[in-house]
Amino acid sequence: MAANSERLRDYTRKVWIAAGVAAATVAILATLWFGFEILLMVFVGLLLALAFSLPAGWLCRHSFLSRRWALLVVLLVISGLLAAFSVNFAFSIGQQFEQLAETLPGSLVELKTMLSQWPMGSQIIEWISENPSPDANLSSWSTRVSTVFSTTFGALLNVVVVVFIGLFIAFDPGIYRAGLIKLITPAHREDAAVVLEAIKHKLAWWLLGRLASMTAVGLLAGVGLWALGIPMALSLGLLAALLSFIPYLGPLFSAVPALLVAFSVDSTAMLHVAVLYTGVQTLESYLVTPFIQREAVSIPPGLLLIVQVWLGLVAGLLGMLVAEPLIVLGMILVQRVYVKDWLERQDPPVEQAPEPTAGGDVRR
Repeated sequence: MAANSERLRDYTRKVWIAAGVAAATVAILATLWFGFEILLMVFVGLLLALAFSLPAGWLCRHSFLSRRWALLVVLLVISGLLAAFSVNFAFSIGQQFEQLAETLPGSLVELKTMLSQWPMGSQIIEWISENPSPDANLSSWSTRVSTVFSTTFGALLNVVVVVFIGLFIAFDPGIYRAGLIKLITPAHREDAAVVLEAIKHKLAWWLLGRLASMTAVGLLAGVGLWALGIPMALSLGLLAALLSFIPYLGPLFSAVPALLVAFSVDSTAMLHVAVLYTGVQTLESYLVTPFIQREAVSIPPGLLLIVQVWLGLVAGLLGMLVAEPLIVLGMILVQRVYVKDWLERQDPPVEQAPEPTAGGDVRR
């Protein structure tokens, strides 16, 4: 009777353990499903904190400043550069739009004449002329503008949240690192610290690689625009460098203001700028970025494309932005945790069979 009671208690305990594991699994999956974008925002905040910490650490090592004062200096320099760029770009683009408004009617006539000479130009002109007038679409355009405004406001709010996450972590990263390690069992805390250091090292190299790629894009675009005689060459080159961080869509976003500025000059300049940006994007995609990734962090192109498409479908632009660093993070966790700490411990090395000597003895 006592044996049956013991078996029943043991069975009940196993049932409760299985139910607890199932409930925890469901809770984790639900958190990942409903809070996936929030987790991505936290990850972007961690990347931003690392981006702030790298120059701050260098300045702290090469000056008399403490780490927090060095970080404050870095933040002030970055804020000043962004403010100067924004003011200069807004003032210059305003002047160019005024010039564009003056030259737009004549340029449109010239563009229509040029299109009519192309094989498909007459069909394009016919399609444009068949479009309804702006007054007929006023209500639909107002709805679209309100939708864009609400979307932009939400995106700006997300940016503010990410910036504050990065600042809080950058000013005191030790407390977050110590809290994360305390969640690990004491027997594996040392291994967890090694994995965290490896993640920091690889992500730092990835950030440096992206910075080098953005610099190359900005130089190519800026020098090319200057050689073509396009106004605002420096500002447009800086904008191309900043937006090249966004995969696929970034080059399109940076090409629009450059094409508008070139269109204020003449239609031929716009065509030259289109060719320039196509060439810069081709060089960046097939030469600059693969070379830098091979030197810094090697990511298989097929894997990168698959993850970018998947995250783009799940989380939109934010998912595409963090695809590369998430791959770097996943590769480190697979190599350090799954392969090294799990597979190698599950499969101990096989001992080699002893080799017989010439005399028939067995050599150990």
